[in-house]
Amino acid sequence: MSSSPSRVPGAPASAVLAELQADRPWRVAAVCPCFNRPQDLEILLQDFAKLDLRGITLWVTIVDNASTQPLSTLRRPEGLAVEFVRSEKNTGGSGGFNLGMSHILSGKGLTGQMGEPDFVWWVDSDARVGRRSLRALVNVLATRPKVGAVGAAMGEILTGQIWEAGGKIEKGRGTFGVAAAGDIDRRAIVKCHYVAACCALVRTDAIRRTGLFPENFIYYDDIDWCVQMTRRTGYVCRATRKARAFHPPGIRRFATWGRYYIARNGFSVMAMKGLGPVARFRRAMFEIPRAAAQTLMGLEELSELHLRGLNDAAAGRFESIEPRDLLKPIGMKPYATMPEAVKAALAEAGPNATLFVHPFLQNNLPFFEQCRGALKQIEFKWPGNRKAWRKRQQGGHVIGDVLGAAWRALAGPDADVAIVPTGWPTNWFRGKVLFQVTADGYLVRRVKPWRAIAKAVGVYWRGFTVATRLAMRSPGIRPLPPAPAWSPQTSTAAASRETITI
Repeated sequence: MSSSPSRVPGAPASAVLAELQADRPWRVAAVCPCFNRPQDLEILLQDFAKLDLRGITLWVTIVDNASTQPLSTLRRPEGLAVEFVRSEKNTGGSGGFNLGMSHILSGKGLTGQMGEPDFVWWVDSDARVGRRSLRALVNVLATRPKVGAVGAAMGEILTGQIWEAGGKIEKGRGTFGVAAAGDIDRRAIVKCHYVAACCALVRTDAIRRTGLFPENFIYYDDIDWCVQMTRRTGYVCRATRKARAFHPPGIRRFATWGRYYIARNGFSVMAMKGLGPVARFRRAMFEIPRAAAQTLMGLEELSELHLRGLNDAAAGRFESIEPRDLLKPIGMKPYATMPEAVKAALAEAGPNATLFVHPFLQNNLPFFEQCRGALKQIEFKWPGNRKAWRKRQQGGHVIGDVLGAAWRALAGPDADVAIVPTGWPTNWFRGKVLFQVTADGYLVRRVKPWRAIAKAVGVYWRGFTVATRLAMRSPGIRPLPPAPAWSPQTSTAAASRETITI
């Protein structure tokens, strides 16, 4: 495909803007990997159908990551060009995006009919996109030739509060934070090190020159790609408040198998940024309190995921491992069963059994909505200090909470049965039987305080050992798979109604 002069990087902004209304609109191919989230995907497709597409031609490639029920059976909105590419196995977010980008960049399916896209739009299947979001993203790339990738401002679906607009790398310890959040000037373009793949628009040229995502399965593949894109092409990443999208932030969900990938995948970025032994050691040790906290909650299988991730990073093992090969089911139960389970635990403890319900659970947080519904069926009294928790977070008073947990280890739990959130010191040893609530259900554990403390000390020692290994030797920079060559194939005339299995 030949590019018109105004589409060549470095063309005057006035010429690029004029082409937004020209006969040949900007071509955008959206890629959206999905695994067993048909309801989310149907809602997202409705969002796509409502987009303001003046000056834009859009088509959508859905990558079905071996879902149990093929996603091609979903209802599709009228007038939206959609195709489904099905993978024979679940390759995670990185593999799904790679399959979709390879399909698009080689000219298969709808792309063979539409022509090579100017931009590729990364969108997670559980994201929501505003009506003018794509137009705002296109406008940034159209008017700023040095920007290779632009991300949307991600907000809470209920409140609209922006929790991330672009991301930055904390050089002191190699962790990742937000570049901007909260009340951001709509006119501002946010400088950032990377943009999240849950909603970002990328130049096709940037993908061809950089390559595809590293095969991480999930987590930090987009960060790795953005940093390598900047190094290889000279393009930069930016975020814009004018493009609005909505996505549940990771901190709102209780991580299970994801702990392994989070611990393992961040070290390539550190190598690219030239972060040395001290930063690698601090990044590795960042995972150890998280691992020990799970041990103290009786969730040793989750604790081991942190250590396994660090060990694999130290050994240079970054294979695309499926979650089912990392973690067996940990006994997550639906909230509909919690009232009867709590009553049974109290009955087992005796006629004078006591129940503690953590005051944090009375906060009006949407991810505890199902838990609050179950609590209405259980007789209890909130602790006297519940008002102090209305505006505080679980990790806001760490020293005091650790001292409180130490006292409970010495003097005994607060109650026979306790219903608590997971992880933080304020929840340790609250009851002989712990009902641990998450966004996805609840877990039941019986924790012996001194035994758990001894195991947590062992976790710290093992973590220190592997952190030292990582400090002494960097795992290096992950190679990126090359992008395929453009070779349009127009044989799939009914691609919007067919499924292509790869």
